[in-house]
Amino acid sequence: MKGLQLPLGVQLSDTASFESYHAGPNAEVVEALRAMAADRAPPLLFLFGPPASGKTHLLQALTREAARTRACAYVPLAQFGGGDAGEALEGFEQAELLCLDDVHAAAAAPGGALALLRLLDQVRAHGGCSVVAATAPPDRLGIALPDLRTRLSAAAIYGLKPLTDDDRERLLLDRARARGLELPGDAARQLLARLPRDAGSLVAAMDRLDRDLLSAQRRLTLAFVQQWLRDHPP
Repeated sequence: MKGLQLPLGVQLSDTASFESYHAGPNAEVVEALRAMAADRAPPLLFLFGPPASGKTHLLQALTREAARTRACAYVPLAQFGGGDAGEALEGFEQAELLCLDDVHAAAAAPGGALALLRLLDQVRAHGGCSVVAATAPPDRLGIALPDLRTRLSAAAIYGLKPLTDDDRERLLLDRARARGLELPGDAARQLLARLPRDAGSLVAAMDRLDRDLLSAQRRLTLAFVQQWLRDHPP
């Protein structure tokens, strides 16, 4: 098996790349994942952060980059639930790099926790490595199987830190430039004052704003942003 392997019905986002991720205070995390993409990695890395902090973006970016040279698999466990985790994890034993997203969705159920432990052991047994992501560190996840909690606690553990206000503004400006737009600084601050402040929500808002600009055939100005915020309250 070489290249990319995904569960049925799962696709990677076209925009998921290391270049499109605004690292801010998380540069160390990005470098650790880039090292894994280059096959310079610990056997197990654990990434945690709150919802919309960028975990899925980073795991998909890693999967896409590493799949150029190795057999990689990406499994978003939140799409399957704890009871179906065993079936969702079947067939990935030979992955050279295994990326498991939303591990908390399966680890709280005994069957899901056992399936996770077995798969991680199988991947490691043939020299592969794994990256798992969750909303909290292993000791705060309520993992149903003590052996799995011990295994995850022994991983290289990285927590995603929240962006500062300056980071959030740069994120909006960079996202606009990536779409060929120049976002005025005062318009960016208006968006930050009104929108949810996590990175995922800000990126999604910029994507919607870009589509609405195109539909209205307008320029990106402070006046347009103010009207857009009135028409699209958070």
